[in-house]
Amino acid sequence: MSDFEQMNSTLGTLSSRLYGDDFRLLVVQPSSLVILAKNARVFDKGTFQQLTANIRQDGRLSSVPLCWRQPDGSLEVLSGNHRVQAAIEAGVEQILVMVIECDIPKARRIAIQLSHNALVGSDDPTILAELWAEIDDIEAKLYAGLSEEQARKLEKIDLVGFTTPQIFTRTISLAFIDTEMAHFNDVLEQLSHLPVDEVRVAALADFDRFFAALEGVKQRFDMRNNSLAILKMCELCEQALAQQAEGGAA
Repeated sequence: MSDFEQMNSTLGTLSSRLYGDDFRLLVVQPSSLVILAKNARVFDKGTFQQLTANIRQDGRLSSVPLCWRQPDGSLEVLSGNHRVQAAIEAGVEQILVMVIECDIPKARRIAIQLSHNALVGSDDPTILAELWAEIDDIEAKLYAGLSEEQARKLEKIDLVGFTTPQIFTRTISLAFIDTEMAHFNDVLEQLSHLPVDEVRVAALADFDRFFAALEGVKQRFDMRNNSLAILKMCELCEQALAQQAEGGAA
């Protein structure tokens, strides 16, 4: 028994345990598969070339095409036609496929093809941009397979910004009389001049820390009014800034 036959014999036993008689995992030569004559999923030339380059680099497919065994015994690719064609172009001699062994009508086969094309989800643009930014190697970015248009858009995305519906936030409102507001703004102005390397979105837990600190100030200085307690926190902040400045001058 050849290695090829031995692999498929082992896979046949495993397939029976996993799927019964209707499905089977097989190792085949990609050139032996029947490509769909009509495929709704279209790859542009650049995308297909990148897919081929990725497969050539890996030396294998990283996902399993779905096939159907035709009455004459040949295997028709229902899902993964471009991957199979790219594997042939890349010179990959053997690939793993999943085969539907039972007879299914043409309408069902078309439905399977369209469902595999359609039910692929969509990318969250913010997460996609974050992941793209983490790739610091040109070859890896090419391997990711994004189109030039997608890559250009991602390079322009400012990851500092966020929209409220995507992140759960809480909002607080503070009311001050004119003189108190001037004092509060003065402290904020001082804080704005502190050196900052980057902008960060605070964790929601920091909201609870803020109010815990606010309650602590109210209890420590016997205050009932939140706005007055905020002003007291500003005063404490001013004292800390002054001490920091004195320490730096020393």
